[in-house]
Amino acid sequence: MADIGTIDGLASSATLREFAQQSTRRAAPKLAAEQGDRVEISELARFLSRLAELPDDKARRIVDIRSEIDKGTFVTSERLNIASERLFEDIGKSGQVAF
Repeated sequence: MADIGTIDGLASSATLREFAQQSTRRAAPKLAAEQGDRVEISELARFLSRLAELPDDKARRIVDIRSEIDKGTFVTSERLNIASERLFEDIGKSGQVAF
C-alpha cells in the first residue's frame, strides 16, 4: 500500500493545524447513504493544500481573515468606508457608471 505523504509547502504546519482546528469546529455534512468504497478530497483538504503553497505570513493572514469572517467580526464600518472609497475612485477613473 502506498504511503501518504505530508502536505509540503512554505506555510508552517502550525498555521495549517490552526486553520484545520478552526474548520473542524463547524458541523460536518452528513452522507445520505453509504455508496461503497471511494475517495473524496474535502474542500478543507483542497484549501489546506493551496494554503501550504503560500509563504507563512500570507497563510497566517488568510487564516486570521477566515477566522474573523466566521466570528462575524471582519466587516467593520472602517473597512466598509475604505471599500466604498475605492469603489468610487474606480468609478471616477473609468468615467462610466452602470447601475
